[in-house]
Amino acid sequence: MMTESRGRGSNLFGEVAPESTTRSPPRLPSDPGKPAASSPRRSMEETSESDSGSARGTKRKRVTEPRDRDSAGSGSDSSGSPFRRPKAPLMPICTEEDGTVLYGFTDDQDVMDRYHDDMQKYIKKRDRHKRMLTLAPSSVTERRTFKETESVLKYAESVLSLSAYLDGKMINQCTGIVVEVDAFRNSAIILTSTWLFCTKKPLDDWTKKEYATEAKVNVHMLDDSTLECRLMFFSEHYEIAFFEISGDISLKTLSLERNVELGQDVFLLARDTNLNLIYKRDKVQLVDPCEHQQNHYQFLNGPIPQCGTGGGVLDAGGKIVGMLFYKLPLVAFIPSSLILKCSTMWQHFRQLARPQLGLKLRTLAFLDIPRIELMSRKFSISSGLIVGEISAKCDAEKLGIRAGDIIFSCQKERISSIVQLEHVLLGAGEEHLEKSNDLSSKVEVETMKMLRQKEARERKGPQQLHVKQSHEECGGDLYP
Repeated sequence: MMTESRGRGSNLFGEVAPESTTRSPPRLPSDPGKPAASSPRRSMEETSESDSGSARGTKRKRVTEPRDRDSAGSGSDSSGSPFRRPKAPLMPICTEEDGTVLYGFTDDQDVMDRYHDDMQKYIKKRDRHKRMLTLAPSSVTERRTFKETESVLKYAESVLSLSAYLDGKMINQCTGIVVEVDAFRNSAIILTSTWLFCTKKPLDDWTKKEYATEAKVNVHMLDDSTLECRLMFFSEHYEIAFFEISGDISLKTLSLERNVELGQDVFLLARDTNLNLIYKRDKVQLVDPCEHQQNHYQFLNGPIPQCGTGGGVLDAGGKIVGMLFYKLPLVAFIPSSLILKCSTMWQHFRQLARPQLGLKLRTLAFLDIPRIELMSRKFSISSGLIVGEISAKCDAEKLGIRAGDIIFSCQKERISSIVQLEHVLLGAGEEHLEKSNDLSSKVEVETMKMLRQKEARERKGPQQLHVKQSHEECGGDLYP
């Protein structure tokens, strides 16, 4: 999807380098590219106040004062005295039969008062030392090589932090990934989550959210400066967003990798609210979304803070295989393959089209092995998607699909995972747009299912389904 520099051509979103200050319309990611720069940053409140009234995408401000002297590493007092525990004022009390001398504190009250004062100073200095970057306790538990450490630090240069403001008040703070840099235009494209500017965030992902697309969004660079950016494109359904920053920037990119396997070893990179790096090794889990979560999520153990939303899931080679979302009970991510599919469709048509089924799905392969074996023996089916819930009066319900049915093909393509179904649906939407259809029309989708009651296969299709680019809703009356 991303290349480091495109010269005097078009960027990731198809934007042509301008001859003047006039901006051409945005365009989107297509092919993978490479790894961004690093340094610290100032507080969100400071950013909001100092950047108000600045020209969009051009003003940067460097902050030289640390946010917190203790966290900045101020570990000794003004005198710079050595760090020593005060010696206890002890005196001999008695001698045991074997000649051992026992000691106790002196009876001199002035000496004891000085000792207690010195001990308090010692404790305060010790606590300051513990907050120093170089002396703070390490949470490292895994083994890694120096080469692995160097690689992670290089990848971290492409991981930034973004904050959104509406009427001077912060909406949210998220992580962002640099996915394209255009050296000729002095611009870069950052991938993040729509959660950044989401003003209504119901717990249920199937419920419609509200977004402040007019919000002011700042990118907090690693050199302690900020740049205001502009929204290029976002998808309500997949909750992904692309922003562009312009100015005197020096960044690298991380490329998106299409393939991610269940059980694959990965690591997470994100930023906390102080721009500190969040790094964690993890493994792609073999679990389905909960009832309140969208079908297309895959999962990790996590955890990450909310500001880690928009961070990257990377494979061993440093390629982005997914983008993080703060979810409970497990951390979710959307696979990069879907991000690339969306960006390609936007690049070509300036809109997304996806048939909406109104189904909550589960993966048959995640069932216990004895049940899979029984279904394979009885019905010759060992893969597919189980319908968990279905919205009343939705298109899928009109097809006769009910909870408990198994969908094992769509558009004559065998389906074994939810992500695979999402690709098929996006592909059907793309073909729909290629025929110059708009979103008010319908697309034909063919499915095959195993009927729960008849315990037999039935081909359904082609059937007419609504095509939308808004997020899919599945709620209200549900068929059991």
